[in-house]
Amino acid sequence: MSRWKPGSRARLQEAALDLFLEHGYAATTTASIAERAGVTDRTFYRHFKDKSEVLFGDEGRIEHLMVTAVADSGSSASGALREALRAVARDFEPRRGAMARRATVIESVPDLAERELWKLRTWSQALTQALVERGEEPFTAQAQVEVALALFRTAFQSWTHDDAPPALDELIRNAYTAVRLPHA
Repeated sequence: MSRWKPGSRARLQEAALDLFLEHGYAATTTASIAERAGVTDRTFYRHFKDKSEVLFGDEGRIEHLMVTAVADSGSSASGALREALRAVARDFEPRRGAMARRATVIESVPDLAERELWKLRTWSQALTQALVERGEEPFTAQAQVEVALALFRTAFQSWTHDDAPPALDELIRNAYTAVRLPHA
């Protein structure tokens, strides 16, 4: 009988969040994460290169999701960006609890908060490039992306910090409405 259990990655992520919140990020080791998840250290390193990757391991997948939404959109640039944010909202919505816990950990550790900003910068660059490839002028594309990501960050913060928030997509819509931008 095999001792392998499916879902190791998800168990590692859940265990890491629990330990980061219980003991702090600095005091949590990869070995303690693996032990809590019921896997070996080797299994941990098969999924993540270090403990910060538990928090940031989806960066590339989410970036790809957004860039694909922009590339596949038949809408204007602002509409395409709105579709990209909708795609992220659909992806994040079922994981609100974990995303809120993740946000708490990241906000409590300056190095992680800095990495989160860097992640947003790479998203900005990728989305700007996607709009340029659709024919937008670089300055216009970057301005539209920066505004869209600022609205996303505002909605995301409310979504992860409020006790009973509306859906993330609704908060994004509300953010667009608050600044009187069309939300496609």
